[in-house]
Amino acid sequence: MGRGLRVPRVRCALCGSPAFGVLRCRCGGTLIVEYRRDELPLSPEALIEPSMRSMWRFRAVLPFGKAPLTMGEGGTPMHKARRLDRHLGVKAKIYLKNETMNPTGSFLDRGVSAALTHALSEGYERVALVSTGNLGASAAAYSARAGIKALIFIPSSVDMGKLYQTLVFGPDVRVVDDLESAYAEVERLAGEGYYPLLPNNPYFLEGVKTIGYEIAEAMGWRSPDAVVVPMGHGGTIFAVWKAFVELEEAGIIDGVPRMIGVQLRGASPIADRILGQDNARPNGVISDIAVRNPLNRDLAVMAIRRSGGTAVRVDYESVIRAVRAVAELEGIYVEAAAASTVAALSAMGGELDGCRVVCVLTGMGLKDPVASRELTRAARYRLGLLEEPEAVYVGRTKLRILRAIAEGHDYGYAIWRRLGEVGVRIRLPTVYQHLSELARMGLIREAGREGLGRPTVRYMLTDKGRRMLEYLGGR
Repeated sequence: MGRGLRVPRVRCALCGSPAFGVLRCRCGGTLIVEYRRDELPLSPEALIEPSMRSMWRFRAVLPFGKAPLTMGEGGTPMHKARRLDRHLGVKAKIYLKNETMNPTGSFLDRGVSAALTHALSEGYERVALVSTGNLGASAAAYSARAGIKALIFIPSSVDMGKLYQTLVFGPDVRVVDDLESAYAEVERLAGEGYYPLLPNNPYFLEGVKTIGYEIAEAMGWRSPDAVVVPMGHGGTIFAVWKAFVELEEAGIIDGVPRMIGVQLRGASPIADRILGQDNARPNGVISDIAVRNPLNRDLAVMAIRRSGGTAVRVDYESVIRAVRAVAELEGIYVEAAAASTVAALSAMGGELDGCRVVCVLTGMGLKDPVASRELTRAARYRLGLLEEPEAVYVGRTKLRILRAIAEGHDYGYAIWRRLGEVGVRIRLPTVYQHLSELARMGLIREAGREGLGRPTVRYMLTDKGRRMLEYLGGR
């Protein structure tokens, strides 16, 4: 059956020139792995290695010759939705690709498995990366499995559930405020013996593309009409599209689906490139799909445009409603970034009516304790399991403000600036409105006033506020 290609060719996705580095071409473009048409398997039988049960069944189209580093990633189920279409009011046939079933609960296990397989084959003993959550958890787990050291840079705003999952595997974690500097540091460390495991690593993308192969297999080696994918850095939508392109070139499927990428309204740099600038401000934080400077923006735009697809912006409230709908109607508990693909179906109206549409559900809901609390507060309160009734009214923005005050950002302008650093885009007057509400709730109080005329008011947490912050996942 199929064998992995031992000497993959890597080229720049922008200028097309051959490249031999790990991440970037001299022109600044992202590197991708390329195969000649005559190297691709020409039938499903030649494509699949039956002795493997993970994504490595597709070794014939993965650029590795040695034994893979695997924990059983891939091979995730795809379900036809039973009630979701009626609930959303769409007339499409909806399929849910359930990536929550991967070893650490997210699709990123595929990319990490592939990238660290490459790292081990090249003799690396250390890996460095930047993570806003899921990537760190996955890389920490697989590094532990491989017996190599992982250095992970994370923002202070990381979701606590993902942080706990990362820390338990024992990596070296560094908290940073400037993610752009952290990405530059990882690229610098690549020259000091660290393997750079970033979302634009071409071997990482090769692992992620196996989602597309599994979708085609689940549909009887046919292409769906559309695949809906959340976009953070933009690599996933490109990788899935690449899989369908390879399958079409091999003659296994006839046609490539429309690729539909989803981002959070007000934090949508890739969607902005497709749809035009959006001046809205985000009304919530979903870090996985709110990346300010996506590393794979050009790849994502390429996949969308060449497939005849589009981008969709969704708001935070619609995503949270989608989390609940997928759980209550289909029995799958996903995190907010994953549910954005379902929210996108509502946002598109009847554009996909009559189509077979696959929504990629990228990660499990238990990774996001803040959203979990938001969804279950009313039920827990009825059951008498909610110690602080006021928690019903503390949303994500107020939680971020409590965290900012705990960190020492104790007056309005400093809090507003801190919120911007962690991706919360709101107006300064809105910050003062939240502060007034938090004071009325007894969670903060004035710590003093400075200056004459219109003095600067400084705030501090009350004992109740400190308990609330700890209860809601603060640090």
